[in-house]
Amino acid sequence: MNIAHTMTEGQTTTHAWQARLPGLIGVYGIIATLVILLSVVAIGNPAFLSAQNLFNMSSQWAPAGIMAVGMTFVILTGGFDLSLASGYSLCAVIAAYVGQAHAPSVAFAAAIAVGLAFGLVNGVLVAVVRINPFITTVGSGFIITGVALVMTKNAAFLVDGTEFGVLGAGRWMGIPYSGMLLVVFLVVFGLILARTIYGEAIYAVGGNYEASRLSGMRVRAVVASSYVLLGGCVGLAGSITASQLSSAQANLDPGIIFDVLTIVVVGGTSLSGGTGAMWRTAVGLGIIATISNGFVLLDISPYYQSIIKGSIIVAALALDTGLSRLVRAK
Repeated sequence: MNIAHTMTEGQTTTHAWQARLPGLIGVYGIIATLVILLSVVAIGNPAFLSAQNLFNMSSQWAPAGIMAVGMTFVILTGGFDLSLASGYSLCAVIAAYVGQAHAPSVAFAAAIAVGLAFGLVNGVLVAVVRINPFITTVGSGFIITGVALVMTKNAAFLVDGTEFGVLGAGRWMGIPYSGMLLVVFLVVFGLILARTIYGEAIYAVGGNYEASRLSGMRVRAVVASSYVLLGGCVGLAGSITASQLSSAQANLDPGIIFDVLTIVVVGGTSLSGGTGAMWRTAVGLGIIATISNGFVLLDISPYYQSIIKGSIIVAALALDTGLSRLVRAK
């Protein structure tokens, strides 16, 4: 009897570990990846861990990181936004255009308002009209790009004056304001996601849309609000970049959409919705920023960056799919 009881306990323990394994891999795998990358780059060039370099990285990646915060909410609801790069350029253009004649605060507020506006439009089309988010945001992206091109006539808007550059390039005791904003967004919206009723609703809708609807949750409002939040983040990111460059143009950085998606996906937020966390996005940001900065410090050709980033996305998605199947098999 004792032997049988011991075997049963052993089997139970084994099954418990098997059930926990996917979660442990998902949590500790990305953290281990970040630690390994940090160690390799730091060994290759000790200047990587200097305060100056870390502050510069936070400023450089602030726009993409802030947009990744908003994209995390959208993806958690099961949505997607391919108009991000177009909106980012338009908001930067708006900030520069208004900044030519008005105070920087007015210019940045205008850019954020535009971001919130097209975020609301995307949200209504996806959540209320129920158009596929991929189709919706591809279409709205073309429209937004067209508006930016009409405004600029494909020329850059330049802004004179040092005050306009404070948001993007200003520092306090050596710490960039843009980096501070990035940290604040990660912390505040991480707490909102993890500790509030709204955060619970985001996870619930992404995990099971129909069950959330039947339970009486205002699922359409939750989904639409995530796009509005992303739009506000895009507006702020565009403002930061315009401030950093003291200029803006229609096609500012078409590839930034891939950086944002890579940050979120590498962090472990599932594209199927309902699974993820803001700390994961922060770790994903750390991984991508370390790779990018490491290429420069280790004097590796930047042409390999796209290959590495693409491989990371494919590997992260494969891991996410594999772990999801493993969990369902239990």
